[in-house]
Parts: sequence; C-alpha cells; structure tokens
Amino acid sequence: QQQQQKQASSSSPSKKSNPTLSLDTLRVFIPPPLRSAMATAGVLQSDDYVPMRDLFTSPSVSFAYERGWRQGFAQAGFPGADEEYDMVRKYFEDVTKDVEGSTVVDMSCATGLFTRRLAKSNDYNRVIACDYSESMLQEARRRINSDPSLQTKSSTTKLDLVRCDVAKIPMRTSSIDALHAGAAMHCWPDLDAGLGEIYRVLKPGGRYFATTFLSTYFGSLQTAEGGQTGVNRQAFQYFESVDVLRSMLVKAGFENEKVSVEVLEPACVVIKCEK
Repeated sequence: QQQQQKQASSSSPSKKSNPTLSLDTLRVFIPPPLRSAMATAGVLQSDDYVPMRDLFTSPSVSFAYERGWRQGFAQAGFPGADEEYDMVRKYFEDVTKDVEGSTVVDMSCATGLFTRRLAKSNDYNRVIACDYSESMLQEARRRINSDPSLQTKSSTTKLDLVRCDVAKIPMRTSSIDALHAGAAMHCWPDLDAGLGEIYRVLKPGGRYFATTFLSTYFGSLQTAEGGQTGVNRQAFQYFESVDVLRSMLVKAGFENEKVSVEVLEPACVVIKCEK
C-alpha cells in the first residue's frame, strides 16, 4: 500500500501545473449530472467515478459519518443505532447462540458503528467487518483501537477488518452464520451480484439482516439528477417498493416465505432473510 501511495504521489501533477486537480479531488461532492457535463466539457479529467461506490471512499465522508451523517437517517424512520443493533442481535440469536465458531459479517461496515456493537457483545466467536472504502476502514480501525472495552482481555470475539467488494466476497461458500448490512444496499452498484454473494456465503439456515431506504427519501436528489439512470449517473439505488426489494432477494436465492421486508415510516426498510 505504501508503495502504491508513493507511486501515486510521484506521478500526480502539482496543483500549479494542473488546474483541474482540485476539482477532481472534490468530484465526490459534485452531483452526477453536473459532473458528467463537466467531464464532457473537459473541466474534469474523466467521468469514471461511480457515485454509489466512490462517494464513501472520501476521507471527508468517512470523518463525517458518525459526526452527524448517520444520525440524519432518523428523518427516514431509522430508529437509531442502539435500537437497530438490538433488532440485529435478536434476529441472529437463534443461529449463533451456543454455536461453536460462530461467525458474523458486518458488510459495508463504514466506520464500524455496528461492528463495535457486534464485537463488544461477545455473542460471537468472530466478527468480520467489510467495506470497499479504505478510508472507512481506517476510521473504523481508529474507533476500535480507541474503544477501551474492545482492548480488554475479557473480550472473547476475534475481530477482523477486510477491504472487499460485496459483489466479490472473499469467503468460502456456506461459511457464515449471519450477515448484517446496515443502511448499505442503496450504495451497491451491482445489487444482483452482491445479494447473490451474500446468499452464497451464508450457511444453510444462515440469516441476513439489512436496512435501506425507499426511493421516496431520495426524491429531491432524483429530481436533481434529471431522471438520469445507471450506476454512473445515480447517487444511490432507488427502491420504489417493498415488492421490488423482495423480488431481488428471491432472485438471489432466498425463498419467498423466508423473506421479510418491513417499512418503518416514512422510508426506512428492514429486511430479514433466512437461507
């Protein structure tokens, strides 16, 4: 990683020689339609930025995530981290309690908001926190290392942080007891591949718990995007209804009768599935 950083540093032009550098650095904050137009006009160097994938690779977003960003989800109906974690714990209990070597994955873990809760419970032998964003994992690691309750000898849970794409999970088939993805699915560019991978790595009887948003929460953002669609244009995936989400989960392999999709008004979706 240090070698890659050195190479990037030596090959990157200075601000003085490249006036577009600052704009390219700040592209995560430019609305997709505007960014596309700026790339076409040559103001930005390229438009290979994928909003729902790359927004959270920004160190600024990682810094802000638990400093107001995540708390703002309450407007959509999210009950708050403590209550959400309690829902996760209760749903996972039947497939992890008294299970030797129980392993839980916190997918798209961001800054480790739920990773820390999962690990501190000592309910699981191993917790694996995964995210595509290196900056999110760095912030998660910092918060874990500064949490005294995770540094004591009384902690019995092995905790690992892994950088990976949900569409290509580097884990064996049928190896995970339970998987959590909090406020994450709307950020996955390839939903079908991601859900298919989750189904693959879960053990038979394994459980998947997720939260996300209905599209109504992103109404103003969709308007700003001018109706453009596609992973290179949309800031997030827009789920129009419970039925749309259910059909995606069934397509991934989950049986319809083992899929629960509930809406906490006005726009928070709680998903529970069993393999």
